[in-house]
Amino acid sequence: MWGKVLKVLCEKAEGKDLYFLEADKDLNWYGVPILKVCTDVNSDALTREIIETIKAGLEPVSPGKFVAFLNPMSFFADIYPADKPRYRDRNSPERPFIITPNSLRVGFFDSIEEAADLFLEVSKALKKSEGIKFDVVYT
Repeated sequence: MWGKVLKVLCEKAEGKDLYFLEADKDLNWYGVPILKVCTDVNSDALTREIIETIKAGLEPVSPGKFVAFLNPMSFFADIYPADKPRYRDRNSPERPFIITPNSLRVGFFDSIEEAADLFLEVSKALKKSEGIKFDVVYT
């Protein structure tokens, strides 16, 4: 499922300055440009290979205003302020906001509307091409 979500996200994020992200316990953010991953990874690759490629390119990045948490297995995105800790991985206390087979973060967005617009496009495309219902949540 990662590959299907990645493929659509790459298409819809083209031309946007967005990152795949991780953060440590102090919300210091580390990212790799989505477009770099999109060119370096085949969307048909195994989930493990996609995650390894993303993690290999992570570098410190300046925080932005909003982040989208994605669960590519349960097909949803939750958009929230980047300075609010959400969706901790309890198995990784030093870097609890990591990329896992069940989670990744995309950012940074200047507004909730900008993020919602992108992920609503992703949702529509997944429904049309794959018959997958992808929910977008924001507060």
